[in-house]
Order: sequence, then structure tokens, then C-alpha cells
Amino acid sequence: MDSGANRPVVPAAPFSYRPPSPPTINLSFHNIQNSKFSIKPSYSLVDSSLISSHDFAIITGNRTQNPADHATCWIYEQRREAQAILDFLYLGPTSAIRDHDFLRREAISMVIVVRDARAPINLRSLDAAYAALGISNAYIDVEPNCWVRAFYAIVGHINNHLLAMHRAQAERRDNGCQGVEKTANVSQGKVLVTCESGNDRSPPLVAAYIMSMFGQNTPNALHYTSIQRFCCNFSEESKQALLTWEGIMKASASVASDSHDHAAAQVPFTSMENRATTKRGIGEMMDARGEDMIMLGHDSAADHERFENREGFVPFVELDY
Repeated sequence: MDSGANRPVVPAAPFSYRPPSPPTINLSFHNIQNSKFSIKPSYSLVDSSLISSHDFAIITGNRTQNPADHATCWIYEQRREAQAILDFLYLGPTSAIRDHDFLRREAISMVIVVRDARAPINLRSLDAAYAALGISNAYIDVEPNCWVRAFYAIVGHINNHLLAMHRAQAERRDNGCQGVEKTANVSQGKVLVTCESGNDRSPPLVAAYIMSMFGQNTPNALHYTSIQRFCCNFSEESKQALLTWEGIMKASASVASDSHDHAAAQVPFTSMENRATTKRGIGEMMDARGEDMIMLGHDSAADHERFENREGFVPFVELDY
């Protein structure tokens, strides 16, 4: 017993001593001319119960977005300016609100200020822009660990404003107001999204909007936003929140698309009422001949890999001399 207790013990597998954390999302930049990186509006991640396909076409115009490659010719002074991310969506610092010439030249019709929820300060420059140019405005408060709520807010604010602008101008056109041509084309509103620096709180919200309306995954949305405004700084928390946002959108779109034939796909209640409510053991779960496995058409062969070599694994082993 004593000799066995004195044997050296070593780990059976490599151990990590750092706190657990999700993998990082790295951004790589390349020449936009060579990659021809463009995005097209996509209804695939849109919840059809919130936005109809008709409204979606009004908002995006079904136009392909071809960005300029600011990453290869970026200069430091451009961080103080706002850049066009989409043809109707701009991103920049709050100082851009004071540049009325820029707002007038780019026909900005709404400004969204992204604030820290712990310091919700109203901007006088926003009130001045409204008084001078009649520009609509909104505030979105972001809590440090609650980005997803802000993602919903940015999508709602932008889409509602663009639809309101379209309907108001279409109404004036139909009424024959002076200066409004009776054509099929109605000028679209434009939105400027800002935060203090334009680099930290507002870029994740713009990326979330691109994911929602253009069907992009998280890395593509981050890359597309960053090449337009090269000084964007995406924290790891915001990146992980965008991954969560991507999963939420996929789930919402899937549920909405299946809602019409949900009744036909439902399992009859009578087949579920006699099922056991206790947790199944591994033997029962691995038995593919069970009624539930047959009913769902599930093949559990691939599931065996999860349980291979579990019995033989021990965290530490003793060394023999």
C-alpha cells in the first residue's frame, strides 16, 4: 500500500489551467478589388412575421452593395468623419452630427446615437440638427453585457424610418405636391449611426443590421463593416453577441417559415401522453428500436461516437518503475 501510494502520478491528457473562454473571432483584411466582396439583400434570416417581403424590398431596394476599400487607403483623420457602410446607412462619431453641410450633402434623414446605458447623456448637437434640418433622431442605450436588445432596436429604428420616409414621399407624390415627381422611384431615407468615437459601440449594431437584412454571417458582417470604417474596434464581447444574434435570427426565420404548415407537422397528442417522464438511461437512449426513434426516423449510429472510450478514460495514471 505504501509503495503504491508513493508512485508518481501524471495527467492522462493535457490540462488547461486558464479560465474557460469562447474562441476568438479573427478579422482578416484583403484587397476588395481582388475579392469582389459585395453583399445582396437576403430574406433568409428575416422573421416574416415582423417584416413582409414587400416591405423588405422597399427598405433594401434589392440593390447589391459594393463597398469602397477604405482599408488600403485609410488615413488617421478619417476616424473623425462618417463613412457610408450601405448606400442608405452611415457610421461615424457623434462629432459628425455638428457638420450640417455633411448631413445636408448626404441627405441624412435620421441620426441614431448609441449610448452607454450607464451614462445616458442627451446631445445638444442632435437637437440642433433637428431644429436646422428637421432630421429625426433616436437614442439606443447599450448595456455592457446586453447587446442583443440593442441589435433588435437598431433594426427596428432603421426599417421603421425607411418605411415611413417611403410612404410619406409616396403619399406626397400621389397627391401631386409641387416638387415631387410622379414616377415609380421615391427617394430613400438615409440613417447615420454614431457613438462617441464611432469605433466601439455603434459598429456592432451596424454589423447586426447587415446580418439581418443581407443574410451575412458574423465574420462577413464584421469584415464588411471594418473595410468601410477601418478604425472600428469590435470587442470580444460584441463579437460573441453577434454570434448569438446570428443563431437567434436563424431560429426565428425557421420558426416563422414553418408556421404555416405547423399543424400538419404536429405529432398527435395521443402518441405522447403515455411517454415516461423520467430521464432515460444510456442503454435506452442508444436503442434505436424504440418507438420514439422510429417515429422520428433518427439514426443513432453517429451518436455512439460521443460515448466511445469513456469507460477507459481516467484523469490521472500512475507510472510504474
